[in-house]
Amino acid sequence: RESSPFPLKLHDMLDHLEQEADNNRGIISWQPHGRCFVIHQAKALTEHLLPRYKNFFSKITKIASFQRQLNLYGFQRITQGPDKGAYYHECFLRGKPHLLAQLQRIKVKGTGVRAKSNP
Repeated sequence: RESSPFPLKLHDMLDHLEQEADNNRGIISWQPHGRCFVIHQAKALTEHLLPRYKNFFSKITKIASFQRQLNLYGFQRITQGPDKGAYYHECFLRGKPHLLAQLQRIKVKGTGVRAKSNP
């Protein structure tokens, strides 16, 4: 089974940024232990970094859309401790892209068409 597109692209971007010498790691980065990642600057992520990776994230222009994708793939936000604010998934680990095949996108219920409001 092929790995899911969003997690694979996110993993590739984080790995690529880690190899760079510039300061884009100050926008989003792996935590030192490699078990989660942190969005340090949400505005810079959507305004500068995602457009640079437009082949990866062409439809994501807002931080809410990015976070929705994380939620749909089962990422959890860490709310306490030294990794507070980071995003974690047990199959999303630095240096282990083979685990990404286990990430499943949650099916969204509904038709995608909103009913008219009834005033």
